[in-house]
Amino acid sequence: MVDRYEQKVIAGYLWNLLQVGKLPFAVMDGLCGSIPSILTYLGISDEDGKLRELLKLCCEGGGQAEGSRRAFHVMRQATQALLAKRVDSLQNAEPGILERNIRELVSQIQLDRDETAFLGMLLRYRIHEPLYELFNALTQAGFGTMPLCASCLGLGTRRLHILLTRGGRLFRSGVIVPGLGIGKDIDDSFDLSKKILHAFEKSLADCEDILSCLLGHVEQASLEWSDYDHIALERDRLARFLKQAVARRLKGINVLLYGPVGTGKTEFSKTLAAQLGFSLYALGEQDEQGEEPTRHERISSLQVMQNLLRFQQKSLLLFDEMDDLLENAGAATFIPGEKNSGSKVFIHRLLEDNPVPVIWTINRVSNLTPSIIRRMSFAIEMKNPPLALRQRVWQRHLAKEGLELSTGDLKQLTRLDLPPAVVSNAVRFARFTGGAVEDFKCAADSIVKAMKGGGPARPERVEESFAPRLSVADCNLMELADLVAERGKRNVSFCLYGPSGTGKTAYVRYLADRMQMPVLVKHASDLLSMWVGETERNIANAFAEARENESFLVFDEVDSLLGDRRMANASWEISQVNEMLTWMEQHPLPFACTTNLKAHLDPAAMRRFTFKCRFDYLGPEQVVHAFRHFFGLVLAPEKARELTCLTPGDFVVVRKKADFYGGCDIEQYVEWLRWEVQNKNEAIGSRIGFTRMT
Repeated sequence: MVDRYEQKVIAGYLWNLLQVGKLPFAVMDGLCGSIPSILTYLGISDEDGKLRELLKLCCEGGGQAEGSRRAFHVMRQATQALLAKRVDSLQNAEPGILERNIRELVSQIQLDRDETAFLGMLLRYRIHEPLYELFNALTQAGFGTMPLCASCLGLGTRRLHILLTRGGRLFRSGVIVPGLGIGKDIDDSFDLSKKILHAFEKSLADCEDILSCLLGHVEQASLEWSDYDHIALERDRLARFLKQAVARRLKGINVLLYGPVGTGKTEFSKTLAAQLGFSLYALGEQDEQGEEPTRHERISSLQVMQNLLRFQQKSLLLFDEMDDLLENAGAATFIPGEKNSGSKVFIHRLLEDNPVPVIWTINRVSNLTPSIIRRMSFAIEMKNPPLALRQRVWQRHLAKEGLELSTGDLKQLTRLDLPPAVVSNAVRFARFTGGAVEDFKCAADSIVKAMKGGGPARPERVEESFAPRLSVADCNLMELADLVAERGKRNVSFCLYGPSGTGKTAYVRYLADRMQMPVLVKHASDLLSMWVGETERNIANAFAEARENESFLVFDEVDSLLGDRRMANASWEISQVNEMLTWMEQHPLPFACTTNLKAHLDPAAMRRFTFKCRFDYLGPEQVVHAFRHFFGLVLAPEKARELTCLTPGDFVVVRKKADFYGGCDIEQYVEWLRWEVQNKNEAIGSRIGFTRMT
């Protein structure tokens, strides 16, 4: 049952409508058809049936103008008499929960009396079904939206037009949004934001305070401040800045967090708020039905929350996935009927006038225009922690869950390039599934796979350790490793080239181990991007990551990144080579490039390498050692001389095949090795892979 105060307000709307002078016949019919249900809703009964007879006369006189108007005039007087009697009985009605919540909201967003009256009418139109049906019947009959609303409120249409300008408080506050404009009803012209409407519906159903429904829950941190020690400089400065900005109530405070999916932007925001003792509210992650909100709804939510929190100390807002704000190079879709130029100004004002600091996150900062970036107070590029910090993060989360791992298993997990949030979730998963290292990796891999949009992850490459007796090169590899380790010089570089499988990457790992440095391997597929400028950015980030972690950087298959510029077909091919050359020149730490196609490299690249080493096929002596190393068998030297163009990688493949078959004799190994060589896209002489002794 509708409360008495609401009945009094709705009765006032109907009274004002009945005061309107000459109405079109269609509108008169619409009003007459709706009056019985609205009177019943107001607790008014037509005991003697007179009103029902008058309404019948009004409808029957539709073809006779004067008769219809006389009947309508008599009906109106009878209805007003019933209304006056009912309103008199409701004079002392106390405001119910809807009215109390309206007043609470209005006090927060500071609307004037007329704005409050319109907001109340629009809310009641959407909440009270008989009123919704009455207004829709009148607009469908031809009663214009503006005249109808003005009549109900007792306002002039000019005053109402002023209230409903896009720059007015009702729209700026986010409580009112433009309608779809596809029909005649009130909500086709303007409507309540979904956040406001659903909050009021929830407050009525659960008897909750409207502010609690609107604000929602405060985001809770699951990580610790120390989990972000790898960005300690930026982290600590941002914390000091926000503390002062909130204390001084500064406007236009916006913080940008950018970086690839999964680097912990959202979790960092929560941890930052917790460290400061602030309340963090996320904007529009899902609507009240649990569905993805539109961009329009997220902007409306931002405006509402800014107004609700403007006078509350120690609050922050989080707008995740800022891309929503900038799709199609503007926000015209937020405001139907607005032009792109106006929408850009609208976005700029969002960033300039906000009384509550906003943390914005985005995956691709290149999507932002310079005008947006200029309006940011501070920006942090979010990256995964370096190796040393990742180990601390794993240790702390393991201890928190009461789990232990061996040093080897911990080292294996630490090599996974994961943000703290994924580490936390992986540890929690493993705690309830046995706590084996495979459980941790399974959980982490599943999350990383989902973050990257699904699809198979690159399998972890199992590299054979460097074996000097199985390596053939045009330089003394052991002597070079001793020299590098002894001198301790860091700005040294290597180009290792030669056929696939000759042990180039294994040697780089050996060099890094001798220099006591972790290895950071970047494949061409890690760096190449379809987006303009993204490959160059990835290259720069690879060198930066190596510097921050003090890693030995390795570019595998570098011919895809350092191709001869004279053969380039597009400008981006030249720019990515230029980017590589620039960073190679400036990098202060060791790095190496491996390639099977040295002839394809840009000539300028070779000048950037301190050492250039060609790795070659195994000679007869190395083939004998390879048989002993991989198969535990002794091959006769004369047999070894028959086998050419072999690499350690060929022996690895044949060993896998033998394991599958459960072992074989030496003749079968020789035959399989010959087949491996014949299947290579190389030709040496008329016979491939072996020679015949004469």
